[in-house]
Amino acid sequence: MIQHWNTVIDYLTAKEEVTGKYDLAILAGNSLPYLADELIALYKLGKADNFMLVGGIGHATPFLQKNFKNIGFEVSTASETEMYLDYFKQRYDLDAQLFLTETTSTNSGENALFSLNTIKAESLNPKNVLLLEDPILQRRINATFEKEWRETNAVFTNHVPIIPYVKTVDEKVIFEDDRLNGLWSKDYFLSLVLGEIPRLRNDVNGYGPKGKNYIGALEIPEQVSQSYEKLCQVYDYRQKR
Repeated sequence: MIQHWNTVIDYLTAKEEVTGKYDLAILAGNSLPYLADELIALYKLGKADNFMLVGGIGHATPFLQKNFKNIGFEVSTASETEMYLDYFKQRYDLDAQLFLTETTSTNSGENALFSLNTIKAESLNPKNVLLLEDPILQRRINATFEKEWRETNAVFTNHVPIIPYVKTVDEKVIFEDDRLNGLWSKDYFLSLVLGEIPRLRNDVNGYGPKGKNYIGALEIPEQVSQSYEKLCQVYDYRQKR
């Protein structure tokens, strides 16, 4: 079954090559502190003109707080963005004023819409935008931003530092990259991976134009669909978010 997991995960992450400099880098709310570190690495290298944190309180919020605590940082409970800001101050001595911020969005659609409103309020017009998100949600966040920002003609690039390929999925999920172990509970991991394919479909139940119309029509390769169906036959998954 590991091959089926990794086939689906590889599709969901939609990793792209990151080259040159970007007008804007956006970290969307998620549960993974290492992505906050990655944003700061990009900041220190001058990889973007502006850096933005997007996220209020959503399904990832309690997991993000727990993961920060597990690495020794007590952070705000107000929003995911404010957790990042607390972490940046404690670990890197970087002030909140260095970042564009959005603190009220609760899902991917609001991440995209509210960040666009923030950009407009700042009179910015970024054309090349780097997106960081939980890699399992990366394909959908990209599609969501493309739809909500379509009037801007911005081009979005997925920045996926680590693809979370798995080695075992038993009582716990063990990843090929040891740095990821423990960042997702098994239940949360299953809800993310197995919950994404139905959302990405362009049918009456999906997020595409034939359904909720949150994203454009995406093509899901047959191999990915087959692997997803194999997983659903084995794992007792119920949508929890």
